[in-house]
Amino acid sequence: MKVDKRDLILESIIQAYLEANEPIGSSELGTRMSISIPASTIRVYFKKLSDEGAITQLHISGGRIPTANTMRMYWQDRLKFDGDLRINNAEFLNYLVYEFGLYCMIFGAGKLVLSEILNVSDRFLILVFGDENIVLKFNPKVEKFLRNLIGMSLEELDRVSIQVGLSELRAKIKELKRYRIYFQENEKVAFEMFSDERIKSVLDPSFEHYFRSNLAFSPVFDAGYMGFKTDILYKGKSAVMICAGSVYSDYEKFINSIKEAA
Repeated sequence: MKVDKRDLILESIIQAYLEANEPIGSSELGTRMSISIPASTIRVYFKKLSDEGAITQLHISGGRIPTANTMRMYWQDRLKFDGDLRINNAEFLNYLVYEFGLYCMIFGAGKLVLSEILNVSDRFLILVFGDENIVLKFNPKVEKFLRNLIGMSLEELDRVSIQVGLSELRAKIKELKRYRIYFQENEKVAFEMFSDERIKSVLDPSFEHYFRSNLAFSPVFDAGYMGFKTDILYKGKSAVMICAGSVYSDYEKFINSIKEAA
């Protein structure tokens, strides 16, 4: 079977950078590869890959690294999500998150929908969302208004509460969302990724709605960053995990480490 030297050299550059986080030169790359390719040939492909925009040189005399766009295509091709991820050890996950430089949030799965409103002796209103409830002080106008919103999702109700100024409801929705977060670590990375209003979204479970698939890049994230979303079983509970960070973080090794520990 004929080996595509271009693809082999590019993948070797990517793997070397993921492992060492340092630019790599032609001679060193030759010693790492599974087949023998002369350094002179590798240099020819370095020039070709650079012209294509697949790799770049940080310094004139330095080695090469893959570009952010190359890493985007690499992860789109490499990362597979089979829904068979189980996490039982939060301490180990916490270690991995910092080891790989990722922001991670795990929260209860399932869309919460307002299914019923219970009036408790004109003293309280209980808003029922499946197995979850929100308790509000009774107000006849609020009760009448909210009964027209039965069937609305928690996210939609959150937006409505802001628009009409229902501050108590807004506060209780925030409280319920926080309660549904099982794990959240390394928020520092989130602040590094976003310096605008988006930081509020990435710290909230509703951030999952920005993902059109398991992977998200620009425009959800700025260039050079990415995130993934996947269904998991967290300590026996159905949950969703979102992790995000640099495109140069080793997401495949991170996921495999979790699988090996399960």
